[in-house]
Amino acid sequence: MDFWKEVTVDFLGNVLAGLLLLGGYMAVQWFLAATDIVISYAWRFDGTMDHPSNVRPAFDIRNRSRSKTYYLATIAYLKDKRPAASFDNKALWGSELKPGTITFVEAAPAKWAGALSGIEGLNVHIWLQNGRMFWLRGTGPGALRLGRLQRAAFWLRKKIERGAVPTE
Repeated sequence: MDFWKEVTVDFLGNVLAGLLLLGGYMAVQWFLAATDIVISYAWRFDGTMDHPSNVRPAFDIRNRSRSKTYYLATIAYLKDKRPAASFDNKALWGSELKPGTITFVEAAPAKWAGALSGIEGLNVHIWLQNGRMFWLRGTGPGALRLGRLQRAAFWLRKKIERGAVPTE
């Protein structure tokens, strides 16, 4: 009976070690995927500042991945979870984000009837072709809305990149 107990313990130990390695691999992959694209933006407008005729975001998108190319898909403007401007399928469609690049993309103008102060409550949603969504707040020069876990991941990635020894 001691033999079968030992076999069972060894088998369960190996399965748990495999699950631990798989969990670590999945955590590293999530970390890399969560921090590979950084988006910031600023509002551009036509007309006067008090009554702009067209308002559009200009995006600064950085793909920090070393091997993955992304494609932009659609953009939506929402205020209080309701569409605030026309849904734009074509302004960003197919814009390629190659690995290690910084891309400047200007969206098509969205008809906006109010003053620029009305943009403050506006949220911009950007989708990649793979379905990943970014939610940006419209408070002037923008930044990616982050949760606590993603904020910690970006902090950790910044620390790792600062401490990295250049190999070139």
